[in-house]
Amino acid sequence: MNLRHLRYFVAIVDHGSMLKASEALFVAQSALSQHMRNLEAELGVQLLLRTGRGVVPTEAGQSLLGRARSILEQVAEAQRALREQSDTPQGNVALGLPPTVSAMLVVPLIVRMQHALPKVALRVVEGMSGYVLDWLQAGQIDLGLVYGIQRAPGIVATELYQEALFLISPPDTVLESSVPFAALEGYALVMPGRQHGLRDTIDRLARDHRLSMNVRVEIDALSQMKSLVHHGIGHTILPWHAVREEVARGELIATPIVEPSIDRTIYVAQASDRPTSPATTATIAILTDCLRQLLTAASGVPSIKAIPHS
Repeated sequence: MNLRHLRYFVAIVDHGSMLKASEALFVAQSALSQHMRNLEAELGVQLLLRTGRGVVPTEAGQSLLGRARSILEQVAEAQRALREQSDTPQGNVALGLPPTVSAMLVVPLIVRMQHALPKVALRVVEGMSGYVLDWLQAGQIDLGLVYGIQRAPGIVATELYQEALFLISPPDTVLESSVPFAALEGYALVMPGRQHGLRDTIDRLARDHRLSMNVRVEIDALSQMKSLVHHGIGHTILPWHAVREEVARGELIATPIVEPSIDRTIYVAQASDRPTSPATTATIAILTDCLRQLLTAASGVPSIKAIPHS
């Protein structure tokens, strides 16, 4: 019996299918079956039972399953501990972030990571804030940039910056220098779905002011959202950095929202029940510094305020 046998056994039980386990492990199904037959022969017990619904562990298999998980977790922890002894952070880091932040951050972050952390493999996943939180809680990513973190259990977070939101309109729209929040009720809006942190911010503020937003189109894609506004389908609400290039080209108009203004805070978040690797810690430091440089470059726009850290 070896670690490979244990990994294969746990995967088969978790997937409930020899075929699904073979696909997940990238191991031929025939080879996987042979490994399990060898393991059962060595232990002298039947570990797996094939049923019409798939593969389930026998009583002996259940007994082995807990021990196998414990052994594999100890091996993984030992590997992490050895990696942490290295002076140069190394390993894999998965980062999830919403589209409005991705548009500003991803390219400069990856460029910085390539030079500063050459042994860290960064994987970037783009998704709405609600999805990012789900991925964190499921252990699919190591850290995320999100909004509305105060309502997410099992998550620890650090505030990074605050930003004001603007009414984004087609280029031929005639508007005053600012628009009161109450007036948004009269605009047809193109907005992300309700799991998006931006939508949640708007909806909560609208409820507080007893307003009903006229959401004409829901779409969870930033580029298409801006394109629909450009073609006159409606207006949307976004931070300045998400539209500054289109505004500079005359493709969109950004108008400050007042009475009240709409501010939101972005956080860097992690799951509270998992240790932070040196690679993740180093990535957070570079990510934070990269954001601050971008905010400094945008200092002429009074819509962004960095949050000081000790």
